[in-house]
Amino acid sequence: MGLLNGSASYCRFVTLGELPEEEMEQTWADALEANGFREIQPHSEEEVSAGWVRFEDAFESTWEPSELVGAGGVVVLRMRVDSLKIPAVTYKAHLIAAEKSRLKKLQRDKFTKSEKDQIKLEVKKDLRVRSLAKMQLIEAAWNISSGELRLFSTSKTVAAAFVELFEKTFGLSLRPVGAITLLWLRGMSEEDLERLELIDSERFHLESS
Repeated sequence: MGLLNGSASYCRFVTLGELPEEEMEQTWADALEANGFREIQPHSEEEVSAGWVRFEDAFESTWEPSELVGAGGVVVLRMRVDSLKIPAVTYKAHLIAAEKSRLKKLQRDKFTKSEKDQIKLEVKKDLRVRSLAKMQLIEAAWNISSGELRLFSTSKTVAAAFVELFEKTFGLSLRPVGAITLLWLRGMSEEDLERLELIDSERFHLESS
């Protein structure tokens, strides 16, 4: 949570594409809500859920259009990612215990395949209901005037998930900022950038005397 705790670790991107010409804030508020976070249902098979939440409330997924764009044309975003996965060791231990208990109750030595599959399903569902999803909150600051976006995470997995959700929500592309992109941001033409990318690097060093 870089914006709240003062973390300086972030990735830089630039947005590519056209912003809405009319009712921009309303369009974005609707898009954010449409792609807002949804809780994982314990009785489902879903293991990961990702979506937008309000910056000040990790459990709220509605926005007021007038509040979206802050001072200096900056939009602060927060993506929530929940995962509900039962550790293999935990699952195996509970499955063995459940099988022993069921065999004792039935006074039998083994199960049929369908009975074994049913016990596996029951154990998995029971553990999911009893478990809390692991929550991760990822923050970003997007300057819509310059097009620059700072994602407060250096994880490639997090960045990939954020880019996918951002592009789906806003209909814009995110391009990582490197040396070439910085030159593009400062006005270098696409033609000159293409020529620059064709230049082979050279290693320079001073010869020892």
